[in-house]
Amino acid sequence: MTPGALVLAVALSTVAAWSLHGCWASQRIRARVAGAARALGVADADGSVGRPAPVPPTALVAGGAGAAVAALALGPVVLAFCLAAAALSPPLLRRRQRAQALVKRRSQLPGALERLAGALRSGSSLPVALGEAGRATPDPLGPELAALALAADQGQPIAAVLDDWTRRHDEPGTRLAATALVLATVVGATPARAVDGVAATVSERLELGAERRALASQARTSAVVLSAAPVLFAVLLGMSDGAAARFLLDSRAGWACLALGLGLDAFGAWWMARVTRGDQS
Repeated sequence: MTPGALVLAVALSTVAAWSLHGCWASQRIRARVAGAARALGVADADGSVGRPAPVPPTALVAGGAGAAVAALALGPVVLAFCLAAAALSPPLLRRRQRAQALVKRRSQLPGALERLAGALRSGSSLPVALGEAGRATPDPLGPELAALALAADQGQPIAAVLDDWTRRHDEPGTRLAATALVLATVVGATPARAVDGVAATVSERLELGAERRALASQARTSAVVLSAAPVLFAVLLGMSDGAAARFLLDSRAGWACLALGLGLDAFGAWWMARVTRGDQS
């Protein structure tokens, strides 16, 4: 392994990752534009808005060259591990982004419901109040409320609109808010009072969930240490003991030990993350 080859492999991989990052950013923008177009009822004539962005040639060329240089500099085994990590990174990143968007949406719900209740108390109808709350609430919840107001203005029954909202976002706070609005509309009660009650309930649930996550922070740190320690120990052992490295990488029994150990470690990490996760309801 020469330092020059290693630096070249890292540089080419960086170029490929940067190109793919731009491609994914473009794809996220396309998805948002397509969602807004569907919410507003605007047709995409040629389908170019929702079409997935192609992978840039720069990423293909740089990634292939980086993989070739890495295979020569580091060996095929290390390259296989690097490729496996690179293949798993995009799905994990997208899952984390979806989780962050869901957490942000949940945190926006109590404030949006309070704005909705304020508009209802001022004498606005439910569709108008939904539109006002949607304009005052940032992404991702704001466009949802604006789309609900638009659908109600186009003549759809408010119960059907809210029912479709709960099907697309099957989440306790959303279901509770939609149920309260539908019941207040059907029974003839004051919608503002029902929305205020839902906002207080959702806010209390969020506070309890945040408190649980804060209390479990030490346990989550211990889970991370326990999950990373076996992997780091195996890497250090392979670097310091040539016989152990040859056994793990050059024999079937070693590969079986690696596969079994990584599988058990991944299962333990998943289980500890599940146990120490805060309240998501």
